[in-house]
Amino acid sequence: MLVQNILKSKSDDTVITVKAGSLMSEAIKVLSQRKIGTVLVSKDGHTAEGILSERDIVRALFQHGGKILSKTVDAYMTKKLVTC
Repeated sequence: MLVQNILKSKSDDTVITVKAGSLMSEAIKVLSQRKIGTVLVSKDGHTAEGILSERDIVRALFQHGGKILSKTVDAYMTKKLVTC
């Protein structure tokens, strides 16, 4: 899925992304600072590799504890994106 397709369906064309390989702690900081619940994960800023949601984070924390903070988003993001 291309990020540009997501942008076309939004009235606000701002899509917040983090780079694939970013630390979970960095992604959580972005979510908190932007006051959002999900962030797209992209290698190049154009193609969505997955999405990281608050639910993904809670599930990871429950299963693995605080050690997820030093792991990458790739390990916990939802990789199968469903679009309309």
